[in-house]
Amino acid sequence: MSASGKAMWTSILFFLACFLPNALSEETKEHPSIGIVGGGIGGTSTAYFLRQLFGKDAKIDIFEKRQVGGRLTTIKIGDNQIEAGGTLIHPKNMYMVNFTKLLGLEQLDVGGGSFGIFDGSSMRISSSKYSVVTMAKLFWRYGMDIYNMDSWINEKLLSKFMRIYDIQSAGHAYTTVPDLIGAMDPSFISYMKNSIKFVMKTSGFGDTFIDEMVMGALRTNYGQNTDIPGFVGAVSIAGVQPGLWAVKGGNKQVPEKLVSEAQVQVIQGTVVSVQLLQYQGKNYRVGFFDEEKKEQFKDYDIVIVATPLHDEVSEIDFEDFPSSIENFPQQFHKVTATFVEGVPDPKYFGVDNADDLPNSILTCNDSILVNSQDKKADVFGNPTDVYKFFSNTPPSEDDVKQMFTSKKDIRMATFMAYPKYSTVGEDLPPFVLHDQLYYVNGIELAASAMEMSSIAGKNVALLAYNHWHGNLDKIDEPYLDPASEKDKTEL
Repeated sequence: MSASGKAMWTSILFFLACFLPNALSEETKEHPSIGIVGGGIGGTSTAYFLRQLFGKDAKIDIFEKRQVGGRLTTIKIGDNQIEAGGTLIHPKNMYMVNFTKLLGLEQLDVGGGSFGIFDGSSMRISSSKYSVVTMAKLFWRYGMDIYNMDSWINEKLLSKFMRIYDIQSAGHAYTTVPDLIGAMDPSFISYMKNSIKFVMKTSGFGDTFIDEMVMGALRTNYGQNTDIPGFVGAVSIAGVQPGLWAVKGGNKQVPEKLVSEAQVQVIQGTVVSVQLLQYQGKNYRVGFFDEEKKEQFKDYDIVIVATPLHDEVSEIDFEDFPSSIENFPQQFHKVTATFVEGVPDPKYFGVDNADDLPNSILTCNDSILVNSQDKKADVFGNPTDVYKFFSNTPPSEDDVKQMFTSKKDIRMATFMAYPKYSTVGEDLPPFVLHDQLYYVNGIELAASAMEMSSIAGKNVALLAYNHWHGNLDKIDEPYLDPASEKDKTEL
């Protein structure tokens, strides 16, 4: 080869060495590989939002050790399929509303019916078949509190809570739970540091209303009392407003169908480790045992943990990180859902006549077994003879005999359902565990609900996207409402 030819090839090779790796890395930069640990509503909603942000060429896997849906599940008792996990959805839960429409699912009205509040010996109050009589009874017992409750939820909670949808639509994300909650409204930070009883008393509500109506809502939704933080307490109270619904056929269809909509691969396996890699190319190695109990490994640019990192729930080891990542100290609250197909004994709830036994019973005494009891329709809205009651400990056979005069079938499901909430203002888990390593379930320490998990999923997806593309102006920065800014300009 001539000297001039050698010089030409040297120049070409130099050019390729200098510029081709950059070109390749830029192409790869556009299409990350993402591993999500956990296939519940948090993990599957995160996958959906990631697909919307990164586009069709990003590789997204979900690791799930049981079935997609997580704590959204159903149980079969007799010939009936009944909701066993997360049950109720608020009409202003915009992500769950939009998922239902997007996925071609139907809303099923689950409101209405008779109700009562039981104190362990008798009914403090029960509804009438005549709505005007029910309202009279409520006003007689609780005064204007029963009227003010609805406006308090709408003005002090929902109108501020709804701001998160505008914030996330604008692409903003937050690295900590308090920053996310505070972005909705600064008053929510105070709610998180004070009990719901304190928050409501300072808002003018009376002890009787708080100790009965609010306590009943908290025991059915979280199995806890009015000492829990004000923010999660307010979310719980919103869960007894009118207009509540479920997905016809079962709420678990939402995460199941989100997997298909997001075009992700579901890997059946138990994740046991996430290792920080020391070589260039991928950031993390996920270790897991597959369905045949064989240990496998997969490498990713981004890893998202969408399962609780708490003792008794998680056994994931984080390896080779410069500072250790351990399970978070907060405990989870165990609750048992018992399903009985049979005939309840009204005397257990201090009622003489079976016809007077309310379909839905809340309890306002945290020393008794039953948190709440409901007569259930199946997942399609058809009436059944199935009753579901929640308890913080599994009921004994004698307990069930006292509660039911006869039974055809019985099923029990015990869940590590949600955190044990504290009001001491403890540090909450962050959304960012390490560079390109994220945690969805930190949101549960603020409030556990399907919509809260979806909001956290959107926040983590935005964090991953903004970090990947260097959009630092969208992370932990104040959101300025364009409409508000327009109003200021026009003034």
